[in-house]
Amino acid sequence: MSISNYAKALYQIAKDNDNINLITFQFGEFKNLMSDQQGWILMMDSPMMNLSEKIKMIDILNYDVSFLSFIKMLAKKRLVHLYLEIYEEWIHMARAFQNIAHLHIYSAKPITEKQEASLRKVIQPRFPNQKLEFHITIDEHLLGGIKIVHQGQSLDRSIAREIKELYTTI
Repeated sequence: MSISNYAKALYQIAKDNDNINLITFQFGEFKNLMSDQQGWILMMDSPMMNLSEKIKMIDILNYDVSFLSFIKMLAKKRLVHLYLEIYEEWIHMARAFQNIAHLHIYSAKPITEKQEASLRKVIQPRFPNQKLEFHITIDEHLLGGIKIVHQGQSLDRSIAREIKELYTTI
């Protein structure tokens, strides 16, 4: 089974149970928790530990039954280490279902509320019927301007890019 199929299976279960938002929250929480727990991931994928012990350790986690079942299935197949790739697939499906466009905005300086409102007004027509979710990061390397990234595509209106482009032209 491919990574995409695992994410699709979890998505279908969450959709059937009407808890996509809950699973999205819990999966994100699990991802953050596991970033510091690589030993736990290795244990879950180890053939040296029996499945009943793994299930006991998974049951300690305070998550929805369907999400816990998903983690148990990954542990049974010794595929828990794939959780990050599955999460990436999952998050795309969940965001599409929720009609949310997540935009990563990189700015040289903090963005004021007025600037953010103007940005929303300009960008919203490109995402009809979707709610815009901004993730703003201050990046001193930009010198000025902004860079917007959505699903791997970027719109770079930074001074650093303008200077680089000018240098290339000269």
